[in-house]
Amino acid sequence: MVGTVEYGIHRSFERTNTLFADLPGVAVAFMASVSADIALVVESDGTIIDFAYQDHSIDAWNVEAWLGRQLSEVVTPECVDKIDALLDESKQKPITKKRQVNHAGEGIDDLPIAYRLVAIDGLSQKLAIGEDYRKLAEVQQRLVQTQFELETEYRKIREAEGRYRTIFQKSGYPLLAVNGESGAIIDANLAATSALGVRRGKLSGDPVTSCFTRGDRAAIINTINNARHAGALRTLKTHVNETDHAVELTIEPYRENGATNVIVTIANTGDHAHAAHNGISPDLVLDSFPEALVTTDQKGNIVEANDQFLDLVHVLNKSALISRNINNWLGASTVDMQVLLSRLKDERQVRQFSSVIRDELGETKNVLVSASRYGDGEDTRIGIFVTDSVRRDTPLAVPSPGSNGDSSDFAELVGRVPLKDLIREASDVIEKMCIEAALRQTDNNRASAADMLGLSRQSLYIKLRRHGLEDFTGAD
Repeated sequence: MVGTVEYGIHRSFERTNTLFADLPGVAVAFMASVSADIALVVESDGTIIDFAYQDHSIDAWNVEAWLGRQLSEVVTPECVDKIDALLDESKQKPITKKRQVNHAGEGIDDLPIAYRLVAIDGLSQKLAIGEDYRKLAEVQQRLVQTQFELETEYRKIREAEGRYRTIFQKSGYPLLAVNGESGAIIDANLAATSALGVRRGKLSGDPVTSCFTRGDRAAIINTINNARHAGALRTLKTHVNETDHAVELTIEPYRENGATNVIVTIANTGDHAHAAHNGISPDLVLDSFPEALVTTDQKGNIVEANDQFLDLVHVLNKSALISRNINNWLGASTVDMQVLLSRLKDERQVRQFSSVIRDELGETKNVLVSASRYGDGEDTRIGIFVTDSVRRDTPLAVPSPGSNGDSSDFAELVGRVPLKDLIREASDVIEKMCIEAALRQTDNNRASAADMLGLSRQSLYIKLRRHGLEDFTGAD
């Protein structure tokens, strides 16, 4: 028996001559078979002369056809170098390092196997001990998909943060976001800093009471606490600090990360219904939104719309929109608006509703709609945000394998898209996401990406062409 050190084994059996000396060949073969997912007996030149495996699913790769062929002939082309390295290393060492290769199948995915070659004393052939990496490849693909989904969600969060930050700052109403517990100002928009006569960014972290006359500070704290505990809007009249400028504060509580904070709106005393500060009109505030926004009554008749919506539907002026029903432009048919209005009655808010916009030029564009209902009875109003639906940035929300995903995204498409198309689209989206993520993580190394995905290089190239990714660099 070759020495333990030469084999690289830290601790070997000490009684091999007495324990294993009389073992028949079938027992040795059995031990070799059960120690691996697949075991091959190969000549020194790599010719396969016998094999054994436990999992009957490996039959699908027609292992019987491997007999008499070189090991390098039954793996995918990009793995030939690995087989050559295994054979070269086996001439120097009794046990080689493990190397993963792929076996091609007819009409099925490649079979990923990690082999190490073992030289056994008294046996002229080498034993290739293989470990089935299919489960690992599946986990890798799920990890890639999850990473891509996390990056997509993070990008959406950052975009939403930027969008609502813009809305907050451009609003004509002076607004202060105040920590309900400490009374410190969390944020203030440009209109608030102008109304209070301070520089931009100066207010953050200061007590909200420091902005107003000293004699009213206790009343301000009491009103904030009352609004928080009652969960209702409260108002208070006071003066801007060190001035005779009379203002009315509207204090409205809201929930944030488990705490109740408040929004303080500052209005000049006598302003009607908190009119926009410095003469900024509601239309100007509406037009400051970065996305198309339209307000309708409960029947879908347009009450207000911003310039972005005019651009989206190619209408020259707002007078051509007002009092007309929004289903003249939004929805593949009137059914879309009926579904949207029905959901708003039950949920008050709808997000990422898939629909289409038909403009005045006769073109149709896929869009995503988010809507909110406020008010009651005849005063009910519905605010509708409309954004472009770009396939790459807004893929179908396909649940991860094994998860109980919410089917609402697909439910919105039922009736407009055939079921077989939905299933095919979902499969294509996941496949493209995984390939792009693998190429990015491997710096666009196609061979490494194929290994990561458990594909042969030829299979990867076919999929790259099918998804239009031949020129993909990962730079974007």
